[in-house]
Amino acid sequence: MKNDFIRVVLNSRNELRAEASLSINGLTFINVDVKIDTGCPKTSFPLLRMGVLDKDAYSMKLKDCSDPSVAKSISFGVNDSNQKKEEDKRKFKAHRYMDLYSISFRHIAKDLSIDGVLLGDYDVSVSYDRVGNILIGMDILQTLEIHMGRIGTGEIVMLACPKNNITQGYRDELNNLFDVRRIS
Repeated sequence: MKNDFIRVVLNSRNELRAEASLSINGLTFINVDVKIDTGCPKTSFPLLRMGVLDKDAYSMKLKDCSDPSVAKSISFGVNDSNQKKEEDKRKFKAHRYMDLYSISFRHIAKDLSIDGVLLGDYDVSVSYDRVGNILIGMDILQTLEIHMGRIGTGEIVMLACPKNNITQGYRDELNNLFDVRRIS
């Protein structure tokens, strides 16, 4: 069912989680659990976490590593040591991409929808070795009109809809939950 707006409740772990559907490289993913992360600059899809088999992820990584038209980047976790970062940077500069778990590849997420709201196509990071959270970052969130606040039940709710399509349903829900009379 197509929705007018995204409505997500902050869970007991202080996370905003929703379901997303999309296609990447001809693979379709339906109702995958994503974390909406305002501290994450780029949206990240670890395909192993999304159910892709190890051998298939390896083949896709091998293909992307040998394709000069696929943009590549490395990123590090908060627990990565300075030594690991420097070693990975050397490997990246030497084009030893298959040796890197910290490598991501740029692909288009086609027909991305969150919570049933179709958002469109987005340039995203894809990793083939990681199994962490699927993160919706600020690159996508900045395209949304977002309101967060505490509602009468005490829950913290995030409402969002595409900035280029602020619907009456979104306006009505804003007024219903937060008593917001008008948005431009």
